[in-house]
This record gives sequence, C-alpha cells and structure tokens, in this order.
Amino acid sequence: MAKAQQTSKNSAGPQSKIKVKKGDFVELDFVGRIKATGQIFDLTVEEIAKKEDLNREAKFEPMVACIGSGQLIAGFDENVDGKDVGQEMEFDITPEKAFGKKNPKLIQLTSLQILRKRNINPVTGMQLNIDGTVATVRSVSGGRVILDFNHMLSGKELHYWVKIRKIITDKEKQVNSIIKMLGVPCDVSFKDKTATLKLKQEVPKQIKDTISKELKKHVSDIEVKFTV
Repeated sequence: MAKAQQTSKNSAGPQSKIKVKKGDFVELDFVGRIKATGQIFDLTVEEIAKKEDLNREAKFEPMVACIGSGQLIAGFDENVDGKDVGQEMEFDITPEKAFGKKNPKLIQLTSLQILRKRNINPVTGMQLNIDGTVATVRSVSGGRVILDFNHMLSGKELHYWVKIRKIITDKEKQVNSIIKMLGVPCDVSFKDKTATLKLKQEVPKQIKDTISKELKKHVSDIEVKFTV
C-alpha cells in the first residue's frame, strides 16, 4: 500500500471541508519525484518549474482529473480519495501502485545494424519509438543494443506533494479532462447538455462510440455529437 504523510494545511474558501470522493472531478496541483533521487518527473506548478530550471517551453497549470476514472495512477487516487478540498499532502507510492515492477520480458536485445537501417543511431538513455511503442536504450555495445520497453518509471518508488484546489462541476471542463485522458485530438464546445467534439479528421464509428461511452460514464446527463 502507498504510505501517506498528510499535512494539516487547508486553504480557506467556499469548498473547504468538502471531501473528495470517487467520481468527483478535482483541480489539482502536484509535484511528482522519484523518491530515491528527488528528481522531478512531472509537475503542474510553474514557480517550481522555473526554480528547478525545467522545460521553459512547457505549460505548467493545475490538472483536472476524475477520481477513480483511471486518469491517475492507483496510489495517487487512493491518497486523494476522501481528503478535504484545499488540503495539501505528501505521500509515497510503491511501484505496485504506480507504474508497476519491471518486467524482464520487456527488456530486449537487438542489432545495432537493424536500428541504423531505420536511420536510428542509438545512445544510452535515448527514448525510441519502435513500431508505436516507446523503448529506452539501456546500453549500446559490440553491435548490440539493449532496449527496455517498460515504462520509464516502472520499478520506481515515487513521492508526491499534492494540493487539492477545488472540485470542478463545469461539464465542459469535465469533458475536456476525459478527452485529454483518451488522447483524442479535437476541439470541444458545450451547449444545452450537448458536448460537440470537432475532430481533426474522420474516425470509424466504433471509435466514436467508445469515446461517447467513456464521456457518458464519467460526466453525468450529457449527449455527445461529433463533427469534422
């Protein structure tokens, strides 16, 4: 189980003392670190990003997520569920509740020549897209390359600082949150309980049905339309 060390800080406001529950959409600030090294791997707080001299071109802003929807890793969900709006907390998450343990079967040996035929010149630490799957180059030696197809944070214990800013009831923001989770490239507009998704290109009906089902599962009392 993920161990939590909660702070007792609560920001005053109209939603203070409201408890977060599964199915709620919440606006969060967080800083995620690899526990062993303190290295930041993800965050939403621009001030900390500047202080740590992280990617200056990235956009740092609070995240909206639906608790219990699968948007967040299991250990994150468990630690936020039941907490007060406005609360700040810190907790550790074991690999089992984060990105899983490393799977040895996902570490593969390949030929340097094969990669070079694809115009890839691998170096240790590089991330590659191999047939749609991300792999990390673990070593390059003697014409052989070891590729690791595990998630880059698999096997890592994580440490989070989190602030629950507020509960989001605006349905357009809720829809946008789920669309972002699904990775659907589209523009969203919302009117009279209908979410209209303007797709970048036409997609099969089966995909539209899946998107619509996910939206209606997490956002109550809406209809979904698609345009191109």
